[in-house]
Amino acid sequence: MPPSDNIEKTGSTTVTLTINDAPVVLTVDRAMAPCAANAFISLAEQGYYNDTSCHKLSTGDAKYLQCGDPSGTGNGGPGYSYPVEKEAKAGGSVGSGTLALVADSQHRLGSQFALVYGDSKLSDSFLVIGSIDKDGAGSISDIAHKGLADDGLTPKVDTKIGSVVMG
Repeated sequence: MPPSDNIEKTGSTTVTLTINDAPVVLTVDRAMAPCAANAFISLAEQGYYNDTSCHKLSTGDAKYLQCGDPSGTGNGGPGYSYPVEKEAKAGGSVGSGTLALVADSQHRLGSQFALVYGDSKLSDSFLVIGSIDKDGAGSISDIAHKGLADDGLTPKVDTKIGSVVMG
C-alpha cells in the first residue's frame, strides 16, 4: 500500500502507457484527489500495470476503456483498497481525455482506471484524477470503433498495456 502520511497534494506527474504499441500520455493531477492520484502513481512506478490487459470497453453514454486489473476479469486489484475522497470529483459529465479511477461496489478504490475517449456521463463510481493527451484519447477511440467482443463487455481487439514510463 502506498504511504498515506504526508502525501503530495499539489503538482502533476506524467505517465505514458503503451497500449497496443501506441503511446497514451496521462497527466495525473494530485490536487484533484491526492490519495487516489498518489496511489495510482505508486502502482505505475512499481510496474503494476505492465503487461496487463484492458478488460472492459463502454460505448454507451459513458465512453471509456477500463484497465488496471492484472487478472483481466474486472475483479482483481492490488490487495488493498481505500475509500473515495469526499472532496474529489466523482462522476458527472466529463469530456474526452479524462482519466478516472474506478471504485468497486463498496465505493472503494484499488488499481482499476478508466480512459475516457468521448464526452461521457459517469456514475459516482468514477473518481477523476487527471487527463489523457489528445492523441492517446484518439488511440483509445480507435480501439472502441473496432467494437465489442462477443461477450459485449471487452474490446473486440485484444487490448494490452505493454509498458509504463514515468515522466
